[in-house]
Amino acid sequence: MHRRTVVSAILISVFGILTASARQIRFAAAKTRATGIAHTSRLAVGDFNRDGKPDLAISSTYNQVAIFLGNGDGTFTGPTIYNLTFYVTGSVAIGDFDNDGKLDLAVVGGDKAGNGLAFLSGNGDGSFNPPVYFPTTLAGASIVAVAADLNHDHSLDLFVGGNGSSEVLLGDGKGNFQNGQLENVFGFGVAIGDFNKDGKPDAATTQSFPNYSSNGVSVLLGNGDGTFQSPQGYSGMEEPYAIATGDFNGDKKIDLAVGDSLFNTVVILQGNGDGTFSNIGQWYAGVNPGAIAVSDFNRDGNTDLALSDYGGNQVAVLPGKGDGTFPDSMYCSIGNGPSDVGAVDLNGDGSPDLVAVNNLDDTFSILLNASGTYVYLTSSPNPSRVGQRVTFKVRVRGSVTKSPIPSGSISFKDGGKTLGSVPLTSGTASFITSFLRRGTYRISAIYSGDAKFNPNRSATLLQRVD
Repeated sequence: MHRRTVVSAILISVFGILTASARQIRFAAAKTRATGIAHTSRLAVGDFNRDGKPDLAISSTYNQVAIFLGNGDGTFTGPTIYNLTFYVTGSVAIGDFDNDGKLDLAVVGGDKAGNGLAFLSGNGDGSFNPPVYFPTTLAGASIVAVAADLNHDHSLDLFVGGNGSSEVLLGDGKGNFQNGQLENVFGFGVAIGDFNKDGKPDAATTQSFPNYSSNGVSVLLGNGDGTFQSPQGYSGMEEPYAIATGDFNGDKKIDLAVGDSLFNTVVILQGNGDGTFSNIGQWYAGVNPGAIAVSDFNRDGNTDLALSDYGGNQVAVLPGKGDGTFPDSMYCSIGNGPSDVGAVDLNGDGSPDLVAVNNLDDTFSILLNASGTYVYLTSSPNPSRVGQRVTFKVRVRGSVTKSPIPSGSISFKDGGKTLGSVPLTSGTASFITSFLRRGTYRISAIYSGDAKFNPNRSATLLQRVD
């Protein structure tokens, strides 16, 4: 993990705010709590107890994983801590590796017995069974693991990035793993995607601390059987660490975002759709940017980025312009030495929030999206009679900030059919109709959003007409 001198950075202590297009990106002040484990490092998100609310798995670099169960409002219960035999621990991959409908954990690392993978099967209630260990070629050198079906057998495998080499671990769909192809590439960061549109998973990895003649990013095209072709290298980065996929320019082709920790930038490699990439630019991303989260924070249809700034004790948020460029940035203060960040809707408002794991003070920080909204829809009378006037009422409020009151408009829909559109007044709107025929209607209210609040929609309301 990088420990470099901290240079000056803009910190916004109450709300991080930045205008992108016509709508702002806003995050509330971070709420930070202890992880309960030392040397906190990596984050993974999943619904471990199947209640529809995101949960967290946080790993330490020394043999522990902490599980936090989400309450659905941005707060968490826990931790429940699982101890491993590893003397060094990397990241956690989440997936249903034994095909029982419950999320499991696969943790990479290493111990004296040569075990490089710990598998913790999930019980579906937020708890996990004791770890089962598997020997791997890279035991002790594994850094990151990404789950995907690499050989098209309908079972999840792992692409494991290592410090010097990487490898494939093939899963059998029953929670067992075996060594696959060894890859002659570093894997400080790993991203999986179909880069050449042939239906086979490909991989992209980073080599941190490359020398001037080395490749910072390696792209390996998959053969569809768990093996990969020789890597194609891309240079021009000094200390590439994290890597993530996304369509940053709207051309329906997978692009790559690479965090360059030494140059304090994020580099965008535009995908050409044939497995090759073009470097289209780099943008300042704070001090020692590490992990990358990809999402649309202001719901404007353009992909945005968030990076954990290890040297700045902050998260850098870069709104995308939709053309592959990220010329603006904002910074949200969090805990010390953030080493990972993820984007997920924690409070059910339809807008992505941020979770950051802080390595230097063993905490994690929650940044709720302050532009999120809740949309409430009611009707009266319900049930109604044919020809009777029915009033649909909507109330929109901010999920995090209650002021200002959202403006904009509401579209009332029956399935895909628009019944009418009404402007919001003081956060409310009504629509009256007497033209509903006999039957049951699936009514929803679509909020347009405004300059400060993100669009959202209500839950479906069943209106019965007798």
